[in-house]
Amino acid sequence: MRTRTRTTWASGAAAAGLTAALAFTSPAAADSASGTTDQAQTATHCVQILAELEPGQKVSRTVSHRCFTGPSAAAQAKSAAPAASVELMTWATDINYGGEYTHVYGGAACDSAGYSFSPNSWWSSRLSSYLVSGGCTMSFARGDRGNATFTGDVPYVGAQLNDDIDYIKIWRG
Repeated sequence: MRTRTRTTWASGAAAAGLTAALAFTSPAAADSASGTTDQAQTATHCVQILAELEPGQKVSRTVSHRCFTGPSAAAQAKSAAPAASVELMTWATDINYGGEYTHVYGGAACDSAGYSFSPNSWWSSRLSSYLVSGGCTMSFARGDRGNATFTGDVPYVGAQLNDDIDYIKIWRG
């Protein structure tokens, strides 16, 4: 496993009316933040909220990123998304949508402009598959070893992008 240092999104939680923007970069951080200390509970689900692209912007701003661990992690993650948000993607650490997850939400469904962003350094070196939703039908992923454009869900990003994605764009094609 390689280690990379990368500057990721600026938090805009205050601008979005949210009271806290939590940026976790590992499941261990999620354990302490969610109050779960039982090491046997390893299921981790995260929620990331993106702002819509503003005119002239090239990268969507991350409004919030929270993680939950344990048997109820999926339910906690789902309830952490604001009611007005739309689920856009679900990232998975393993092929065929297995392993740990982050659910990515936006303020509106995908359109032709879509959303573009960089996964944080923890996800950048672990992302292997993802589901698209919320009207998103197309995605583009880029990493140090190559890039690819996909239609629909992606059960495996391929050998060139596996565990090496530093940029994603999603949109309605």
